[in-house]
Formats: sequence, C-alpha cells, structure tokens
Amino acid sequence: MIIKANVVSIIVGEYQDPQHLINLPFSEPLDFDFQLPNGQHIASLMAHGLSTENQFSRLIELLHKLPILNEEQWQPYRHQPVYWILPNLEQRQLIDFVARLHALLPHCFEHPQSRFFPMGSAGVLSALNTLKATDSDTTGATFIALDSLFFELDELGSNNELISQQQDSGRCPAEAVIMASINLASDGLQVDNIFQESCSSVQQTQTIKTLFDCVSQLESALILSQLYLPGHQANVTDNWLNAYEHLAGSIDQYTKIIQSSYFTGDIGCAAGLYNFLHIYHRYQQQNITGTSLQLEVSQQLHLGLAMYSWIEKA
Repeated sequence: MIIKANVVSIIVGEYQDPQHLINLPFSEPLDFDFQLPNGQHIASLMAHGLSTENQFSRLIELLHKLPILNEEQWQPYRHQPVYWILPNLEQRQLIDFVARLHALLPHCFEHPQSRFFPMGSAGVLSALNTLKATDSDTTGATFIALDSLFFELDELGSNNELISQQQDSGRCPAEAVIMASINLASDGLQVDNIFQESCSSVQQTQTIKTLFDCVSQLESALILSQLYLPGHQANVTDNWLNAYEHLAGSIDQYTKIIQSSYFTGDIGCAAGLYNFLHIYHRYQQQNITGTSLQLEVSQQLHLGLAMYSWIEKA
C-alpha cells in the first residue's frame, strides 16, 4: 500500500502550528514548563482553559480545536471514512464516549465505513491495515487521534514520577489532538509491512522480541535506516531494550533511533499518528532515505510494528 498524507491539524498542549510541531526536533523546542494548582512547576505540555471535570469533557474540548465542528467545516472530508484513534477504553467508557461524539458531531459519522480504534498508540497501525483492506471505492480516510494525560498528573505526582525542579528524571505528561487526511496513491510512503500483537504487561518484552523477529525473518530484509521507538515510560523502554538484540541482523552503526516523546512529551495514543506523520514528512522533505521501522506499545495489551519506504514518482 502506497499513501500520501496531508496534515490538517496538530495540537500539542498550547502549541497549534503544525509545521512547527511536525518539524521537531529541528524547529524551536517546546516549553515544557507547567504550573500545578499547588504552585509546583513540572515538565508537562497541557493546554490552558480546558475542562478539569473529567477526561471525556477535556477530550471533547480538545476536539473543538479541529476544523470539524459544523457541516461547512467538515465538507472537504465528508466523502471519506473517519478513523478515530482513541486511548485504551473499557467497553462502557467507549460506548459513552462514542455517544457523546455522535451527539456533538453527527456529520462526522455519515460515512458507513468510519471506525473506532480504542487501542492506544498502536491503533494507528490497525487503522492503516483497515485502510489497506477497504474496497476499491474507498481511496482514503481521515485519521483523528486524541488523548490527554491531564488526569494522570495527581497519581504520577504522588508516585514521584514527574520531572520537576526537585527531580530531573521521570514522565512528561502531555495532551494532543491530530487530524490528517491519508489517501491511497501511486507514489509516496509505501507501507511495506505491519505486524500486530496483544499481550499482558508481563509478556511485553517477549512480545516485542516476537515483533522484532518478524522483521529479521523477512526474505527481503534490509538494514533499517531509522527506528521510531517508544520513550515515554521507563518500563516500556526497558522492554524494547531487552528485545533489541533480535534486530541485530537488521541494523548497523548508521541506524538512527528516534523517540518522539522527548520533544512532544507523552501524548498517549496520539503518538502513533504523530510518529507516522513525522516519518512521512521526513521522507517527503528528503531528510531520510531507506527503510524505517515504527514500534508502538500502547498503555494496555496492544502492540504494533510497521515498516516503511519511499516511492518516488516515476
């Protein structure tokens, strides 16, 4: 599958310039200073003025920042299905949230092939697989990913997991909403392979080893030019580091590792779509060549790995 992508909107915390955000870390770095109600300063990227009532209310207000609130704004996208990439949600939570979305944005659900992917950051790879499997009448989809770790601040603070003036290591919670139009094409980003797995947290290292083995066992295996790997949680990083040797035949001293959370903060499930668009943009700008790997490890259960290359117009 070969695709072209058009970034409609990327919003991370207070930052809303998509060109600034998609060019990180080469554009001006973001300001991670965030003040808690108790006056403490921590490393975080949160928008000001959004709901502090509950997660769903805050996510809905994040959606208000996209050009989708009325039928006139939605007109350019109504011919495509919408793939909603959401945090890991329990069934009751998902039903409630979807009902709120339907009530707020009925025009966004007119296309019968619209789908929800409540799988965390790995949901973007399921969405790409769905696009690949759609019928010939569907030539693309609008991808929307949103997440906020605002309501995890208290727990992370209680567990001393936040970066602050007193602690120089830990988590950097953030929130983001991303919208992109992704279309099938004859040139552009080629999705060479997608592998997906599910597992419990204690099986994560072994499952990542399995995914890395899928890469090394490919008949057409090449040396990977860049690896997009998770960096938002120490335990997840430890898990892929413990599996890293299974990529030994597919990497060399020139293979680069990119961990986008170091320049965007932890944007939860939106990280998968961000990484995908970041890879696309860097190929498009001729900043990278060769084959890229993207590993996504969601908050719960879901993992995915994709490999990409770039096809120039003949």
